Amino acid sequence: MSVSILQQNLTDKGYDVGIIDGKLGALTFQGLAEYVSSNVAPDATGDLLALVLPKAMSQRLEYIHFFAQVSHESGFKPQSENLNYSAAGLRATFSKARISDAQCQKFGRTATRAADKVAIANTIYGGTWGAKNLGNTQPGDGYCYRGRGLIQLTGRANYHALGANYEVNPDLLLTPAGSIAAAVDFWTSKGLNALAATDSVSKVTLRINGGDKGLAERKALTDKIKKIWPA
Repeated sequence: MSVSILQQNLTDKGYDVGIIDGKLGALTFQGLAEYVSSNVAPDATGDLLALVLPKAMSQRLEYIHFFAQVSHESGFKPQSENLNYSAAGLRATFSKARISDAQCQKFGRTATRAADKVAIANTIYGGTWGAKNLGNTQPGDGYCYRGRGLIQLTGRANYHALGANYEVNPDLLLTPAGSIAAAVDFWTSKGLNALAATDSVSKVTLRINGGDKGLAERKALTDKIKKIWPA
């Protein structure tokens, strides 16, 4: 997989990958995460990735697409979804089947009022759409199971699929270890290695978020890694 070339290129750019030995390990993962995220990735990201990533993938394109997608989603920093939408932002982002014009005006941020983030999440991730697509069947599920982690996992069904602990305590996705384990599990459970093997950023993105949000940056980050990790 030309790992030695990757390690040398990271070293040349000032990242500490330790010995250039052609093996993917914690230091190489840390350097790659820092490089693709423009140094946003937290310390110890490489250590945590080394515990789970080699069990989930083995090919260059799999790693490249994983690092690019996670970097776009979160920069390897566990985070909770930003629901600070303006009324206009809600209308531009979500269909009228998800949230009505009146609800956009009622819940969205204005010059004199903060966004009602709880109501926004329960509306856009609730109702018939939320039950069908996210498994949000109980009142309050939309906000409780809003996007969290490295790949902004959303919906009761997706939290449940990770394990009972995540469904009971969704904020586990905001811990370093929990967020990385969840991201890797999500990647494998959604069959993303097979899509990565086709080298189609659009297909990988569609599988992750159901659309093409952020596609241009996702492509740019994928190309960024390819420049230092040739085939």
